[in-house]
Amino acid sequence: MLKALFSTLLITLGFFSLAVYLLPWVDDLPEGLDFVRHYLSYPVLVFAMLLSLSFNQTRLFFVLYLTAIFLVLILGDVKPPAYFSPIDQFKFIQLVFLLYLVAVVFFLYSKERGVLTLRGIFRLLLCTALPLIPLWLAGEHSPISTDWLSVTVFPLEISQKLLLPDVTVASYLVAMLILISSLFFRPGVVESSYFALLTGAGLALYYFPVMARVEFVFTFALLIVLVFILRNSFYLAYIDELTGLQGRRALREQLNKLGNAYSIAMIDVDLFKKFNDRYGHDVGDDVLKMVASHIAKAGGGSRPYRYGGEEFTLVFSGKPVDEARPYLESLRQSIAEAGFIVRDKKRPKYITNSNTNGPGKKPARKKGAAKKPVKITVSIGVSDNHRSGNSPDEVLKIADKALYRAKKKGRNRVST
Repeated sequence: MLKALFSTLLITLGFFSLAVYLLPWVDDLPEGLDFVRHYLSYPVLVFAMLLSLSFNQTRLFFVLYLTAIFLVLILGDVKPPAYFSPIDQFKFIQLVFLLYLVAVVFFLYSKERGVLTLRGIFRLLLCTALPLIPLWLAGEHSPISTDWLSVTVFPLEISQKLLLPDVTVASYLVAMLILISSLFFRPGVVESSYFALLTGAGLALYYFPVMARVEFVFTFALLIVLVFILRNSFYLAYIDELTGLQGRRALREQLNKLGNAYSIAMIDVDLFKKFNDRYGHDVGDDVLKMVASHIAKAGGGSRPYRYGGEEFTLVFSGKPVDEARPYLESLRQSIAEAGFIVRDKKRPKYITNSNTNGPGKKPARKKGAAKKPVKITVSIGVSDNHRSGNSPDEVLKIADKALYRAKKKGRNRVST
């Protein structure tokens, strides 16, 4: 969780630091390039919307759609009807900003409902109609006063130093706090993208009414969204969602890059099908997570992969079998000695070490919280290219045959 939050902050703040650094150059762009700067955000926006739909990220799609509507109004590329024409542009921008914050927080906690569903069409119509609210409130025909935008929220000594109205700053801080907490507890492409969009919106409001800077900052925000969507597509393609290990596609690419010396180990959870049938798939998934956590820490410079089902692969670059085997024996032993407890559904599902409370002590339990500990073991087959002189694919097959020899010999062992 912390790693994902740190990654989002690093990418977003890094990109925007570059944008701020380039702003003086943007101010001095040749006259012929103004057109490019002004309209560059639109193709990036459309591309991001299409990608979000292709990956079924409809919550992100709706916020991007709302961003597109607000952007054309702010940049003046679409003129509202005379009845809705705002008499105070800065108040209009503030109202747009506040409504944008509310919309982002709303979609942050909403569920994916699709676009061409009944709820999806309703959300689409709602996003289309939302811009009428700030246009109406900032117009001369509005019966509602917008004096509340100037209310003092912070202590006077702080309020006097702010470059933006108190209500706007306070609302922005609350929205960002909600977003960062959501990023910490459930990091994902939608939350990361919202963070980039709100950061960009805050900078755009800060630089308003210098429209060249507003355009440039929004373009950078949308580029960051693209980075997050593409990073998520990489994750979906290469990372196994259950265990967090790299998957078979990543293994295939790694095999194509191996050098002159390497070992490949195939690992299989013993009697997993019987365990799955007895305790259920949810508990079986927890077993796979536990085993994967040990495999990820096998050491020896190994790269771990989930091969499929209950099978895993470890690739040792630069190590023959004799050097890789001690790490595999240590891995096998650590899994066999780990305490796996099948707990009640309302309790935490497993622990990874029977010595959690110190050497020689049993894990702490609450009465009725757990069943009898179950021993989990793995069988391992390993081979290297020195012994076989074959290609990585053939070495993998030889390691797989060694795995089945380990199974036949009684399981919970390493075979070559």
